[in-house]
Amino acid sequence: MIGEKAMKGILAAIAAYHVITGFIALVAPDTFFDQIGTYGLENSHYVGDVGAFLLAFGIAMGIAVVRPAWRAPLLWLGALWYGFHAINHAFDTGEAKSEGRGWADTLLIAFGAVGSAWLARVAERLNGERDSGSLE
Repeated sequence: MIGEKAMKGILAAIAAYHVITGFIALVAPDTFFDQIGTYGLENSHYVGDVGAFLLAFGIAMGIAVVRPAWRAPLLWLGALWYGFHAINHAFDTGEAKSEGRGWADTLLIAFGAVGSAWLARVAERLNGERDSGSLE
């Protein structure tokens, strides 16, 4: 398992990734679509909607770095979000630039779901240690 210091670093990286990706989707939806979300027909409004969610999630994860009570609930939300996202991608692999890219994206997103669930369990353990006074 990982400790408090590593958890903070991982959460900071997750936060940065989502803030940057969300910001790109909001301010440059065409770039986001061309470089990241190349599925189906482009719709800048919906790309912006995705950006708003990504940005909000990233900011919340940034807050979770310093607010341990936020960690597990947000990570479980991330696990659900990425899990459902992976299922959606599994049905649309043919909509990607290539079938290989479609399956690679699906597997990476599924990994995000599993990783987020694992981190949520670690956050719960760390919160328990913090509550019992055994966390340094």
